[in-house]
Amino acid sequence: MPETIVPVATWRRLAEKAAREGLRAYRLNGDRRAWAVTSHSQTDTAYEVTILDGDLLCSCRGSAFRPYCKHRALVLAELGLLDEAGSGVDGEGRPVVPDRVIEALYAA
Repeated sequence: MPETIVPVATWRRLAEKAAREGLRAYRLNGDRRAWAVTSHSQTDTAYEVTILDGDLLCSCRGSAFRPYCKHRALVLAELGLLDEAGSGVDGEGRPVVPDRVIEALYAA
């Protein structure tokens, strides 16, 4: 199965949307690969965002249909991977992440 690469602009747009909607990302047990991200539409729900075997996964419903979501984008932003100087962006703004999700976050 071919790997889908999502453009940096898409990740940034979704991270900005998540921030505007007041979503919060919480690291679970201090692990850079495990996160809980609040839901905008369901106040009693949080989604699990996980970096597992080089994949960026989210438990939200939209993840079943698309290789991106605002929950994953917020986690990437929290990790600094969407900054211009972040290790997830090349100098020419070319698509980024997976790259096996930055080598499974430096093999945390």
